Amino acid sequence: MPPAPTIAEVQSLYHSFQTVSSRFTSYNFNQYFLRRSHQTFKPILQSLSPAPGTESVQAKQIDPAELSRWFEEQKKELEVIKRAAEVNRMFKGPKLVVEHAQPITSGGGAGAEAAAGGGGQPV
Repeated sequence: MPPAPTIAEVQSLYHSFQTVSSRFTSYNFNQYFLRRSHQTFKPILQSLSPAPGTESVQAKQIDPAELSRWFEEQKKELEVIKRAAEVNRMFKGPKLVVEHAQPITSGGGAGAEAAAGGGGQPV
């Protein structure tokens, strides 16, 4: 069994997960994998480096063999997500409404020209 990964190695893998997750062109997949990577890595990173002031609280220690096994599993998962992101990029669909968040500055029935009289009618 390989030795337990250091905190720098776990952080590097977490950063890789976030980078690959942002490569999905589909908004839903992109957001899902970003959330999932955060939920997967947050407890591990907290157990490896507890926040200042929480040393008095008994932190859950992870067995080095279990941590090593988890790290190897996550590296395999990263390769799967990389392939899925490439397939998603090859067959991308139209963008969702939430991806086109641009303010409406003019035009339409209730644009700037309709502000004076209301409803587009002259004053």
